[in-house]
This record gives sequence, structure tokens and C-alpha cells, in this order.
Amino acid sequence: MAHQAQPAPDGGALPDRPGAGNPWVVLVAVALGTMMEALDGTVVAVANPVIAVDLDTELTTLQWVTNGYMLAVACALITAGKLGDRYGHKKVFLIGMTGFAATSVLAGLSNSISMLIFWRVLQGISGAVLAPSGLAVLKTSFPQDKLKIAIGVWSGVGALALAAGPFIGGVTVDQLGWRWVFFINVVVCAAALALGGPAIRAVRPEGADRSFDTPGVLLLTATLFALVWGIIQVPGHGWTAFRVLGPFAAALVVGTAFVLRERRAREALLPPALFRERAVSTGTATLLIGGFATFGASFYLALYLQQVHGFSPMRAGLGLLPFTVLFGVGAPLGAALNQRFGPRVPLAAGMVLISVALLGLSRMTEVSSYNAMWPFLAPLGVGMGMVAPTAIEMIVGSAHDELAGVASGLQQTALMLGGVLGTAVLGSLISSRVSGVLPGHLADEGVGGALAQALRRMTDVIAQGVVPVPDGTARPAAEAAARAGHAAFMDGFHTAMLGGAVVVLAGAGVALLAPRLEAATAAGDVDVATGH
Repeated sequence: MAHQAQPAPDGGALPDRPGAGNPWVVLVAVALGTMMEALDGTVVAVANPVIAVDLDTELTTLQWVTNGYMLAVACALITAGKLGDRYGHKKVFLIGMTGFAATSVLAGLSNSISMLIFWRVLQGISGAVLAPSGLAVLKTSFPQDKLKIAIGVWSGVGALALAAGPFIGGVTVDQLGWRWVFFINVVVCAAALALGGPAIRAVRPEGADRSFDTPGVLLLTATLFALVWGIIQVPGHGWTAFRVLGPFAAALVVGTAFVLRERRAREALLPPALFRERAVSTGTATLLIGGFATFGASFYLALYLQQVHGFSPMRAGLGLLPFTVLFGVGAPLGAALNQRFGPRVPLAAGMVLISVALLGLSRMTEVSSYNAMWPFLAPLGVGMGMVAPTAIEMIVGSAHDELAGVASGLQQTALMLGGVLGTAVLGSLISSRVSGVLPGHLADEGVGGALAQALRRMTDVIAQGVVPVPDGTARPAAEAAARAGHAAFMDGFHTAMLGGAVVVLAGAGVALLAPRLEAATAAGDVDVATGH
């Protein structure tokens, strides 16, 4: 496909290097960056138990290897997207890739848990820098009629990387040690830089000479930090604890200040007019709901496989392959349906498939075999695969080019917040249900006395599928306690899956609000920076 040199704002043109502008080479480079991010999350999860032993740390501290990364990404995505809009997406994408590789090396060289968490936070910031600019690069590299396909392929690569992560992580940790789960990023980064450096076009951003909304950046970062911090505290403290309500209250106050600031700002970080585009608001809502259901369900499915059925972490990850692999199938299918019929069909159909999957999973019991579970992972993966690229294309494709980075950051923030909320809300449903039914299950199994009292005080642990029987308990009593605890966990699991199905059905209704094909195609003509 031939490409003309991009016109500069002053009417001039930016010169191209040889080989620049090939959109399919650009897609490969951006997909490699996406693959690196996706692999990083899953391989680090597999490595965590080994890290805990090697660096002599407790679970409460170890969790910040993941939470610190996630918190940094969530807080920085939209602002990082704005940096790309301001300074050029090629430059910011390549800087993010380089930073991700450098912080990966330093994380792998860490000799203490505090240093590892520090470098993971910086790694998260680097991931936030490269991610929205990578997607914005696709928007400026592909014509509108091919953008849907490109985003479908991009989403599929990310899903396949998630699928391969547990296996790659397990092999890497077993053969080379946990530090190599970080070092391996350098290889992927080098390939992405080698391809992306010459292929990505250096397009001069239209808004490069505009002012930067520094107060908006600070307010948005503080809002997202408080919101995600509060959500992270929910599983350990419940929704009514001050450690949760305090951050939520702060997020509400600072978030209100951010909205008021953006309504008055001359060059807003996140222009309110952007959300007046129906494609943007609908796409954001469906991504949030889809992430809530699928990633929340995946988290507790992994606990079900490990704690109830005794799968190893790697085997549990492999057990979820039907979800992640078929996400890769659903992504191009959703892109094709979006291309042919517009966004309503793949969004609504995807939501219905997810709801069917959750309803099926709600029928699982503690004695159900894996063969009874995996067929429901298929519609879960295909459904989310149809929803994600369609919603992403709606958000990114509808924004004016000068806000492509902000729109990219917005969609990834929505997906991440959905996943974090899903884990917290579904976990709360499980915990509440376990508290109510555990005494009855203990009585049914004949577990009483001090053992029953101890287990009733540990409902938050049993809500994770773990039945903490004290050392020295007789084997028959321990087995009875395990049966009672797992039965209570499965009651909570049923409630969570049914609750998730209801939320997703509501999401199918939201999907019907998506603009028709003609409206979605024309949406990009609106300048959301000014509202005209």
C-alpha cells in the first residue's frame, strides 16, 4: 500500500525514511509491544512464589509486585496518551519500549523485595507510556476501513500472549530462574524497536504548540490513584472499612475537582466533549463491563482450579487456555462483524455469549470435572474477543487525531478498572455468601467445637478457596472441614457468577446504544478538542 508523506501543520511535509509507513510492519511492531506487556503480567504471577522464597518476603508484601505495577499503569495511561498527542506517538512509543526493557533488566537484578517493587512501579509507568501511543500509531498508520482489522489482530496477539504466559513463565522459572521472566522482555523489545524504528511514520502532532493541562494531569492522577488504591484494599478489608471508604471519598472529591477543571480548561487533558460522542461513551462502558465480568471471573476460576481441584499455578493457567486462546479467535471475528454490520452486532452478541458462559459456570460444583468447565470458557473467550476490539475501535476511531493518544489511554484505563472492579466486587459477593452458608456446611459435615469456631473466623480466607485446617487436626476432621469449606466457597462462586451474568446482560443493553455503522464511521469528523 502506497502512502504519501504526512502534511505538517504549517503545510509542509515530514520526510520519510526508506521503508517508513508500511502499516503491516507497524502492526507487527506494536503487537510485539502489546505481547511484551501481556506476557509480563502472567509470567510474573507464575514467578511470585519463587520470588517470595528467594527474597524472603511475606504474601502481604509480595502482592505489591503486582499491585504496584497495576497502580502505576492505571494512574499514568491517559496522561501518557496525552504526551503522545503532544510530542508525537512514534517518539513516545519508542521511549516507552526502551524504558520497559530497561526497568525489566533492573527488576531482574533486584536483590530485595523493596527494590523489585520500586522497579516494577517504574516498569508500570513505562508500560503506560508505550501502550496508548502504540494504539494511536495504528490509528495514524491504517486507513479507517482497515483499522478495525488491525485492532482485531492487535487484540488477538495480546490474548495469545496471555494464553502462553503461564507456560512460558513456568518453563522460564524452572529452567533459568525467576529473574529471566524480566530479562526476556529485552528480546521482545529489541525486535519491536528494530521493526518500529524505521517503519513507524514520524507524524508531527497537530497540538504540539498548545499548552499542557498540568493541573488536569495532577487531578486525574490523584483521582485514579485513590480509586484503584481503594479497590485494591477491598478484598482484605471489605467495602465498609475506612481504608476503603477513605480513598473512595478522596477519589470522589478530587474527581469532581477534575471534572470542573476540564470544563473550564482551554486545552483540557480529557475534554468533556469526547464523551458526548456516543461511540466513545458506549465503547468505554462496554469495555468496563466486559473487563469486570471476564477478568473477575478468570481470577476466581484460577482459584477454583488451584484450591478446590489442587491444580498447580501453571496447570491452572493452562486450564484457562480455552478462554485466552478463543479470545484470539473472537477478536478477528468481532472485527469482521464490526466491518460488515457496525458495532452493535459484535458488542451485543459478545455480551450475550459472556452472560451464557457465566450462567454455565454458576452450575459448577466442588466435584465437577474440568471437562464440565472448559466448554463454558469458550463463549467467555469468544464473547470478550468480540467486545474488546470493537469497543476499542469505537473509542480510538471516533476521536480526532490530536486526541488519539488520550482515547487510547482511556480505553485501556476502562478495561483495567473493569478488571480490578470485577475482582473486588465478585470477591465481595463470594465472601458475603461464604459467611452466611459456612456454619451450615460445617454442621452438615459434622465439624464442630474449636475447629468449627476457628474456621468461622477465617471466612475471608475460605472465600479464596483455601481451608486453613490447624496442624494436628485428625485426618477425618480435616477432610470434613475441607469439604465444608469448599462447598461454602462454591456457593459464593455461584452467587458471583450469577451476579456477573446480570451485569453483563445490562451491558448488552448498553451495547444497543452504540451508533450505527454510518454514524460510527463519520464520528471521527468531529473535533472533540473543541466540541465542534
